Amino acid sequence: MKIDYRHDLTSEEAYERINSLLENLQKKHSDKISNPKTNWNSNHTQMAYSMEIKGFKVEGQVRLDNNQITLEGKLPGPAKLFSGKIKKMVKTQLDESFS
Repeated sequence: MKIDYRHDLTSEEAYERINSLLENLQKKHSDKISNPKTNWNSNHTQMAYSMEIKGFKVEGQVRLDNNQITLEGKLPGPAKLFSGKIKKMVKTQLDESFS
């Protein structure tokens, strides 16, 4: 799954918001999301992430470029059936975080 998301924030603001997004999602959906982990490179332009959603492991990367975020994730087999719905939910979360 790949999502490209445009924004009008500075690179530092985008980093701050993405950095807190996974933690906020885990708090908001603690009954569904567990074991969130992130690892940023030294420039804060790429983040590797992993978590479990309803017991399924999800992992991927987030890349921050000028005014764009690219999120790539590997969905487990059963979740691929819901990739459209998952993309919509992720975009909604990004809209909330970047508005």
